[in-house]
Amino acid sequence: MESVVSGLRDHKESKNSINIKGGNMVAEKRGIGIMLALLTLSLFLFNACSEKSTQEKMVENTLKQATGKDVDVKMQGGNVQIEEKGSKTEIAETTTWPEELVMDVPKFTAGKIKRVVKTHEEGNIWTFNIYFSDLNGDDVKKYAGALKEKGWKTNIMQMGDKGGSLNAEKGTMGMNFMFSVERKDGMLAVFNRP
Repeated sequence: MESVVSGLRDHKESKNSINIKGGNMVAEKRGIGIMLALLTLSLFLFNACSEKSTQEKMVENTLKQATGKDVDVKMQGGNVQIEEKGSKTEIAETTTWPEELVMDVPKFTAGKIKRVVKTHEEGNIWTFNIYFSDLNGDDVKKYAGALKEKGWKTNIMQMGDKGGSLNAEKGTMGMNFMFSVERKDGMLAVFNRP
């Protein structure tokens, strides 16, 4: 942007030092036209880079209609960040266990992580939703044992050969792990509600 402004200034100074006669006037007008076109293009590109994408605006409008709250949405690659007053949610296509998850929550090492959704709110309120594939029911039962070793109270509910859930609590933290044996997937929700 500065280079365009500098170019216009240099162009204006050179115009003052040239005697315009006949053909030089056409060349001078063409030069001014080119400089104005470059300035317009630079301003357009500057504004385009700073504006939100149509997708981001659509998501913001949808969330505002659903919740009545203003939100700020940022999308980059497979990641989405949603911020509103006092709350921040991040949706990430990732294969790694969230580093921020407290040490009291043992890492679930079976299966494959597909994505993680993190929400942080004021007052140390947080939720992690971790989506898995390639699971089986025994993996979740073994995880219940690891939780008990860390002092969690657990309850497993099996729904025949279809799947089930693991519920656990420790202090102000809670956990729900829903899994499907048929689809071999599941979602682990870990939350803190002080």
